[in-house]
Amino acid sequence: MSLPQQQFDGFRLDFPATLDDARAAVRAVVQWLTDQKIGADECQQWELVLAEAANNAVLYATPDQARHPARIEAALTHEEIEIRITDHTSGFDWPEHVELPEDDESEHGRGLFIISTLTDHVSYLRGQGQNVLCLRSRRKTPPPVKENTEETLDLMTAEVASCYETLANIFRLIADAGNDVEPVALATRWLEELRELAGADFLILRMASSDVSALPLLGCAPDTSLWEAQLDLRGTDFVETRAAKTRQDQWFDSSTSFASADPLLKAGEHISGLAHPLESGGDLAGVLTVGAYKPMWEPSARELNVVRSLGDFLGALLHGLHRRDEANQARLMKRELQIAAEIQRSLLPAELPQTPFVHCAAHLATVGEVGGDYLDAILLADGSMLFVVADVMGKGVPAALFATAFHSLLHSHLDLASRPSRLMHRLNQSMFAELDRADMFITAQLVHVSADGHALQVCGAGHAPLLLSNGRQIQEVTADGPPLGVTDDAAYQDFSVSLVTHTHVLMHTDGLSDVVSGGGILSREDLHEWLQSTAATGLPAGAARDSLHRLHRSAVDAAQQQDDATFLVVTRGSQPHTASPQNSLSHAKR
Repeated sequence: MSLPQQQFDGFRLDFPATLDDARAAVRAVVQWLTDQKIGADECQQWELVLAEAANNAVLYATPDQARHPARIEAALTHEEIEIRITDHTSGFDWPEHVELPEDDESEHGRGLFIISTLTDHVSYLRGQGQNVLCLRSRRKTPPPVKENTEETLDLMTAEVASCYETLANIFRLIADAGNDVEPVALATRWLEELRELAGADFLILRMASSDVSALPLLGCAPDTSLWEAQLDLRGTDFVETRAAKTRQDQWFDSSTSFASADPLLKAGEHISGLAHPLESGGDLAGVLTVGAYKPMWEPSARELNVVRSLGDFLGALLHGLHRRDEANQARLMKRELQIAAEIQRSLLPAELPQTPFVHCAAHLATVGEVGGDYLDAILLADGSMLFVVADVMGKGVPAALFATAFHSLLHSHLDLASRPSRLMHRLNQSMFAELDRADMFITAQLVHVSADGHALQVCGAGHAPLLLSNGRQIQEVTADGPPLGVTDDAAYQDFSVSLVTHTHVLMHTDGLSDVVSGGGILSREDLHEWLQSTAATGLPAGAARDSLHRLHRSAVDAAQQQDDATFLVVTRGSQPHTASPQNSLSHAKR
């Protein structure tokens, strides 16, 4: 049905009281507003309001009432937009306080809330057979002015002068930044200058945090402790955070409804200004807030241009400097980690010692540059050997520091190596205070093998079981004392095992069996199956190490390794060791 538009000083349209015709009427009003040069955002806001209002005007009309057309009228002044909707339904009681209903399905209450929230004034006149809803809002889009050639030329001249001034200031700002000035000092200096150029009373500059979850304060003019040090972007609805979230200018004045905790209220009730979002390369860089101690700030075109142009450039420059500093810090940290990794690798034996009856090979893999896993194989003066595997809780530099301390203490007390439990007790006593203070612990396993390779003693501190195999079955030795650093008076025990009937031994950290793969984990059963098969085929230590490394790597490639992984394979034989040099210890970084 076509909707006749009547001649009227403004806009007037009568339409049948149906939902479809109501929607068409709303579109016609919005088109009229667009023709009057009202901005797109403002038109969209009115379209949402009128959709709810027009629906209410026809939704509950009885068949008799529906015979009377509804009417929509719109008028513009320089200051505001007024729209009236007249219907012939029974109407309803407009609530004294309009609030968002708790019941999500209450469309009527939600519609009234939208209408009241998005307009400045609402009145509802309910009469005998006729109701009038009057909506008014202050214009956000200023009315067009008739062009005056002389005024236009003056305006163009002023705009060119403003652009020249802004460009000159940008060049000065670049020169200042080239003097290697600290970002805070640079911001402080230019905020005061920008405040004077903009004719404002105060400026606040907040730069977005690296994860864009907060707006820490970088500077303000004049310098004061009035403003919050940081604003959270996740749960606040302040003027400044709203500018950051929407990436749109947020104007405020004495009529603005501030959130009760909005930091801008610290400047007083009668303030006005603009919160302008700063962007750099499509990313949020920060928010620049310009304010005045008066109910309405009306900046000139020049002042507004200065705020936006010079403010945008200052924000982008500071954002770039921050990124540069972060990159430099990352490079410095990476270099420090590389040095730490080199020091940590220097603590590992370049080649594991071998005896005619005991052979060994090992592998250590770290998730980062440095890790908390540690291994060692020490040939003692009497021809026996001490094997050590340890795992410091956590990863990175702190774990590596404790691994280094563990190495130093271990080598200081090798006189206790033949009694692993006594050595473990000494290690715990020496490291307990530092581990407890750092809220960390170390799991460790010490294995002493006699010179003839016939006897083995094992002591554990919260570590994975020792695995042994003769090719037919698996034996687990669970020497389960508490980890180092848990209690200062921990007791540890030695467990003795005869190696006469065993040929292969596996020591490992929990990172070896904590690899999540597509089919689950490198489980206890997987390690048992591998060790039994390896012993049955009589693989030498180096080949056994390479075989387990391939099995571990295939699991890592199918998943994401979360922990360092270290293992040591010990084999017993009656023949001298014949493995090629420099192949008993391998190292990798994931």
